[in-house]
Formats: sequence, C-alpha cells, structure tokens
Amino acid sequence: MNKVEYLAGLFDGEGSVTYKQYWEKKKDRPNPAFVWRIRLEIAMTHKPTIEYAYDIFKLGWWGPRKVRENLKPQWRWAVSYRGAYTIAKALLPYSVTKYEKLKQVVDHYDKN
Repeated sequence: MNKVEYLAGLFDGEGSVTYKQYWEKKKDRPNPAFVWRIRLEIAMTHKPTIEYAYDIFKLGWWGPRKVRENLKPQWRWAVSYRGAYTIAKALLPYSVTKYEKLKQVVDHYDKN
C-alpha cells in the first residue's frame, strides 16, 4: 500500500469535505457575494498521524484544534480551494465513503 492509498483510507474514516456555496458579507464591500467554500480536513488526537498526512502532500496547514476543557488535545490538517483540488484528485481513485464529495471538488475545478 502506498502513502496516498493509506491517506485515502484515513480520510474516508476520519476526514470531512466541505463543498458549498453561500452568501458572504465582507467588511470592506457594500454588497454580499456568492462564494464557494471548498475544504478538506482531518482532525484527531494523534499528532504524528496528522503530521504524516501533511508531509505526504506538503499542502495546507496543520496545528492544534480548539477543544473543550477536560478533553484530549486534538490536531487538524486542512487544505482549501486549489490545494483541496490537488489532494481530492489524488485520493479519488482510492476513496469509497467520500467519493461523491471528492468528485464534486474535482469536477468543480476541471470545468474551469
């Protein structure tokens, strides 16, 4: 099994895909705009696994995730927009659970 296959399995179980469009109002603009939110993310309590996920592609960022008191510390690896496209394209052939959402991300950028 190669690293991308491993990451696809990990992402199927622990990851999340955000692919949605919504109205966003920015402080410096008078009118809201219709924007896309495209993001892939894995969060867990095992820091070395999150570091490993980041090291495979060297895209996005990783760091601590805010959690409530009395809970174990959590770590998160996240990547957005074009970086999410690159990773979604690599994970798509090995994905089962998140296949449809990853396909939406890939198709979004392939049509442009």
